Parts: sequence; C-alpha cells; structure tokens
Amino acid sequence: MITMVEKQTIIHMYRTVGYSKRAIARQLDISRKTVHKIICEYEAALSCPDPEASLESVLTTQPRYNSSRRGPRVIVGSLKDLIDDCLEKNARKRAMGLKKQCMRGKDIYELLIDKGFQVSYTGVCKYIASACMVKKEDKSQEAFIRGYYPPGESCEFDWGEVKLYLNGKLHRLQLAVFTLSHSNGRYAWLFHHQDQLAFMESHRNFFRQINGVPHIMVYDNMRVAVIKKFAGEEKKPTQTLLRMSNFYRYHYRFCNARAGWEKGHVERSVEYVRRKAFSINLHYTSLADAQSHLLSICEKINSRSGSPSTINKVEELAADLAALRPYTNEMGCFLMAEYKVDKWSTICMNCSHYSVPDTLVGKTVTVKMYSEKLVVLFGNDKVAVHERIYSREKGWSIKLEHYINTLLRKPGALNTSLALKQMPVKIQALFNKHFTDKARDFVFLLQYARDNNFSDNDIIEAYSSLKERGLRSISADQIKAMMHTNNEPQGMPDEPIYLDESHKSGSALIEDGAMRILMDLSRIMDTENNIKITTKN
Repeated sequence: MITMVEKQTIIHMYRTVGYSKRAIARQLDISRKTVHKIICEYEAALSCPDPEASLESVLTTQPRYNSSRRGPRVIVGSLKDLIDDCLEKNARKRAMGLKKQCMRGKDIYELLIDKGFQVSYTGVCKYIASACMVKKEDKSQEAFIRGYYPPGESCEFDWGEVKLYLNGKLHRLQLAVFTLSHSNGRYAWLFHHQDQLAFMESHRNFFRQINGVPHIMVYDNMRVAVIKKFAGEEKKPTQTLLRMSNFYRYHYRFCNARAGWEKGHVERSVEYVRRKAFSINLHYTSLADAQSHLLSICEKINSRSGSPSTINKVEELAADLAALRPYTNEMGCFLMAEYKVDKWSTICMNCSHYSVPDTLVGKTVTVKMYSEKLVVLFGNDKVAVHERIYSREKGWSIKLEHYINTLLRKPGALNTSLALKQMPVKIQALFNKHFTDKARDFVFLLQYARDNNFSDNDIIEAYSSLKERGLRSISADQIKAMMHTNNEPQGMPDEPIYLDESHKSGSALIEDGAMRILMDLSRIMDTENNIKITTKN
C-alpha cells in the first residue's frame, strides 16, 4: 500500500514534470499498474463537472484496499453449506423458545472437525459474525421522529431495580421513576415490592411532590397497570389504574410491546437516576434514609442545567409544573382484609405474625395494608400499627404492650419472651439490670406508661436522668416520678413566668429536699442489699 506522499508525488511527476507512467514507475520503484490506477483517478477527476472539488478529494483521500469483493477461500462449498445449516437451525430454535439449546461457535467448529473438514476456529467465528452482520444489514433500518410535548401534557412511568444494604443487610428494592416529557424532570421513590400498593403510593407521592397531575400518564405492559391478554386483544387497565385515573382525573396510554422508544424519556431516566443516586454509596440505615438521599439527588438533577440538551431545564420544568391539572386531595393507598386473632394474640399474613392486644384473642379484626405498614382496626378503633415484614423467612412483629394483661397474670414469662427481645435495647438493659427479679413491677411500669400516654423514649429518658443523679438502684416508682418531671409543661418563651425571690428559694428548697429523700431511700435500699449479701456469705 502506497502512502499519501507517494500518491501526491506520482501526480506531481505526471502533471508538472511530464514523466510518463513507465518513467514514474522506474523512478519510484512502484508497480506500473499502481501508477496507472492513480493517474486514471486523477484524469477522471479532471473530467468531472466540478474538477476542483473532485481533484481536492483525490489529493486528500488516503489510498486503501477495496476488500468488499473478497470472499472466503477455505469456507466454501459443502463446508459453507453445513455452517449455514447450523445457523438456520439456531434461528428455528430461538423461534421455538429453545434459545439455551442453540449451537455456539465452538460447537459448530467441533462438528466440522468431526465431519473431516480442515478449518480453523477463528475462521469459523469470523464467518458466523459476517453472516450475522449481513442479516442485520438486510433488515431495513427504521427511522425515528423526535416528538414535542407541550408543558404539563405527558408524564412517563416505569419500574427499575436497585440493590442496597439496609442496616447491614442486602435488599432488592424496586425503583418507581416518573419523568415529565416536556422538561425531562425526574422523580423517584423506593419500595420493597412492585405491587398494587407500591403503584398507588408512588403516584400519590409524585402528585403530592409536584402539587399537580399531568394530563396523560404513559405506561408500558407492566402487570400493575395492564391486565394481560392474548396477542391481538385490546389492552385493559387494572382496577387500581382505573381507580387512580378516576380519582386524580388523568388519562392513561399504553405503549406497544417491545417499543421502548414510545416512552424513551423514562427508559433512560431509570438508569440515570439509579446511577446518580446509588453508584457511590450502597449502605443506609433504613429505607427512609435511602429514600431521603434519593429525593435529594432528584432535586439536584432537576436543578442542574449543564449540557446543551438541559440548558433551559429549570425554565422548562417550571412551565411543566405550572400547566398541570389541580391537585386537590390524596387517595387512600391501602387494601383491606379481615383476619382472626390466633392464640398467640397475633394475626398471620403472608406467613408473618403481627401482634394485637391480648383482649382480642379469637376475635376478627380488620387490617389496612399499606406498602410499608399495617394498621389493625377493631370496630372503629385503631388497636395496632406494625411495619410490614418483607424477609423471606417467617417473621414475628411483637409489641410488649399488647400482652400487658397476660403478663400481669404470668410475670415469669417476661424474661424469656420474644416481646421483650423486640423492645428497644435500652429498655432491655433497664429490665436486665433492675427488674430481673421484679418482672411484675416492670409490667406495671409499662401499663402505667401506656395509660398515661408515655412512650418508650420517655421511659429511657427518665432512666437516664436518674442515672445522672447518681442512683444505683432504681425502682418503677422513681421512673414514674421522673417521667412526670421530664414532661412538665414549660413556660413559653413569649410568656415568661416571673417569680419573686421568696418563691424561687422555696421552689429550690422543695426540689433539693425531694432529691435528698430519694438519695436517702436509695442508700437505705443499697445498704439492705449489702447486708443480705453479707448474711448469705
């Protein structure tokens, strides 16, 4: 292959110096046929209607071989027919759903060797690749037309999958992504399952976030939106989609099968949002923590306009949000079912148990199922709330306050109960240190806290306050008193309470006296315990 310098030298010697083709071939030690080919190209360029442009093309085009007419020299005849037959059988197997039983290049090569053909493995692979390329070129290439979407008219929805570590455990989560077609504004939420509840809650969260409803929602053939039908039949929406479209007053449109370009905005958005949000950090304390991070990333994406395609993104997103339908109310995103309370004072749903008050054993309760929680109703009263269990193993969600009445009659069962193991760690530490042999007092403390609307955090704060005062032996009555002290209403900053010096000194004396009494009682109890231990020894 000659170089560009040699090509231009041949043309220069022929056009300027006036050498003949034979003289140029002898002078440059190049084949006379090569010289003849280059000079013919030069003369053909001069005879064109636009000689200047043609001559410039000839002088600047790098010489190269024309290999388009080359054919295989080894894979011909019966060898070629045998390979083509194997490829046709593979095509028929794929059409029958037997993709995993197709012959690979290695299998075809071994078949040829067994048949007695002399051929290399690389030669077989190159021929198979060229045959597949020819089939692709034979298919007509489809052209696509870029669409325009008025502000607020269309929004596309799709699901994606992401794997994250929640509290140290790997979870496979579902990513619900919304993309506004006009501005390419992106919003996303995380769920454990890709079910009807998550489908409803994702739309509720999206409409609440943008404070409006698009005119048209675009879906593909997802099972939560489309009732699967036989080929050729008209697609029908699910009851959930009909319920949402009627409540929020929007229209819906379904894409054709295997036609991702019909909702190309969100197809790209799933990959883009997942990569931007979860390519660096995979570890989060909870689903709420991961969701908070995801929302902050979406907000950053929607406010960024760096590339030429997103230079006016902020203005377009504002136009999208301004043209939405009004958002007036939220739809209840739950399913309802009835369950009978078993002897463990639990309801069993999807092989997982959730506790209810022990007074409801044997009775039927109504359960509102949300995507991430359960609300248990008895009549019109809410009796229990639990986070949903999504682990593959059978799970138990037990709350100790549901078993107060039973534990008052059977306090000895508290030490080894699952309800105690699922209490906060600090509550367990309080029981193990001060109430191991006084389980009934501990149950009375929990009952008192429940009846007076104190939470577990109030008990923990009261326990911490007593420890800070130097008490080593803490009773249930002390915790009750400290809970009331910690929750006494304080004077508002804009309405200060002024006391004269006599009231201030009197209040301080009362508080100091009360604390001295508590300290004396604690010392007396500690002394009695030490005397008992000494006597035993």
